[in-house]
Amino acid sequence: MATITAASYATKSQSVLDVNRHDVLGFLLSAVLPVAAYMVFNGVAQLNAVTPLFFAPFGMPGWMGAALYLMALPLFGIARWMVAPKGEAGANAGWWLVALMAGTIVFPFIVAPLDSLMLSIMSMSLLIVGLGAAIRTAKVSHLAGVVMLPGLAWLGLSAFVGLSFVAGWTPPFGLTNANANVNAPA
Repeated sequence: MATITAASYATKSQSVLDVNRHDVLGFLLSAVLPVAAYMVFNGVAQLNAVTPLFFAPFGMPGWMGAALYLMALPLFGIARWMVAPKGEAGANAGWWLVALMAGTIVFPFIVAPLDSLMLSIMSMSLLIVGLGAAIRTAKVSHLAGVVMLPGLAWLGLSAFVGLSFVAGWTPPFGLTNANANVNAPA
């Protein structure tokens, strides 16, 4: 009898942490676990003296840029929760969302040592993964695609502002910058 009770208890505890369950607990787990994964990754990175780099444009404080960036994680998790149980297309979209969440978690830690061109390339790559996930997600559930939009908007703004800075200061686009000192006194 004790063996059956222990086995049933183990099965119950595993089902409690199942993010694919379709109830309030599954919804909350899907929203919270990506942020918890970021916090664990951040802790490990901080122990190794690596700090994240967040995008905070228009004079906004850095913590606000970080908060806007990290608010995308629960939205992506909720979108994954909405599409994952809906057949093969939903499972495929769910894995794309997992890849997007993993990239979103790792991104601020790997871009700090990069120059502006590589930072822009990495940012655009993450945006392309996000757009691919959004297309697959919206095909399964339009509401899940809408849930992703604020996070994708912030990633897109970051990518396009970074790309415009790189384009403005890098030849051949930055010809005015290279020619600015032509008439300057020596």
